[in-house]
Amino acid sequence: MNSAPQISGTIAYVTFLNNAVALLPHFTDRRLPFILQLYPGGGFELNQEGTDTKLRSVLTSPLCRKVITTQTITRDYIKSDRIGCECEKIVYLFGGVFKGARTFDFNLDKKMFPRDKHNLDLCFVAHKYNGDIRSKGFDYFVELAKALSRDISELRFHVVGEYNVNDVPLEGIEDRVKFYGRQPSEFFPEFYAGMDGIVSVNRPFILTPGAFDGFPTGACLEAGFHGVANFINDPLGLNPGFKDGKDILLIDENIAASAAKIEAVLRDRDRLATLGWGAYHAFRQVVDIDQQLALRTDLIASELLALKRADLAGTPKPSR
Repeated sequence: MNSAPQISGTIAYVTFLNNAVALLPHFTDRRLPFILQLYPGGGFELNQEGTDTKLRSVLTSPLCRKVITTQTITRDYIKSDRIGCECEKIVYLFGGVFKGARTFDFNLDKKMFPRDKHNLDLCFVAHKYNGDIRSKGFDYFVELAKALSRDISELRFHVVGEYNVNDVPLEGIEDRVKFYGRQPSEFFPEFYAGMDGIVSVNRPFILTPGAFDGFPTGACLEAGFHGVANFINDPLGLNPGFKDGKDILLIDENIAASAAKIEAVLRDRDRLATLGWGAYHAFRQVVDIDQQLALRTDLIASELLALKRADLAGTPKPSR
């Protein structure tokens, strides 16, 4: 925020709550209206007094023109009596601005078993925070891998993130799990092109009491952009309409039942390909970067026009 003293313009656009809190004094000094894009994380947690104080200071500011919410739980939380954000300020735009995989063609670039490779490949992709292995479900992934390995000899497992062989006992699958560590964005296009499925079982409120992830996670969206079948849970009921069994496969904390569902897909090549295509097609339709940017650009333009009209009408600018 070292450049904050040089902030100027007609309207500002800021992402994440903590950034908005840090910039609010500068917006206030300059009487600069702003739009907040409120993603999960970045200082936004549920039912936490510290977060609530931040939200109230930002969202009740007369300079806050709009707040973009990308998850229904976020929208409902900030309009509740607990926060009291005016409904007129809230705009719900599911998803987010993700680069995606615009050059990836499912029919040309997707590597399929056994046509293009000798193994079936499942991956787990997530950051590890403060040594925690439960909030993103790494412990679940390992137990699921053990269950699936018993009957599918071609299955291999891939872990991207700060996890390692010492986090959870692998007990019999040591030679079938590969750890990649943390990787840059350039790593993922080729990696996901060879993956058959991604497993994500998120557990809200474990990393910290109010922490939660959006649905699907960023890693799952990126995997889906590359035709990777999504085997994922939805503990907070955030699914906006992706079809279970077509676009995604919903699993839960019951490892045995989830393993059976996934195994049935892995043993049916047509069904596995259908799920990969389903994620590829549905995610690109719903979270298309051009569409997402257009929606936000239209919102900014609308607010700029409203500010211009108010200026021409001589309406006083919002106070500090």
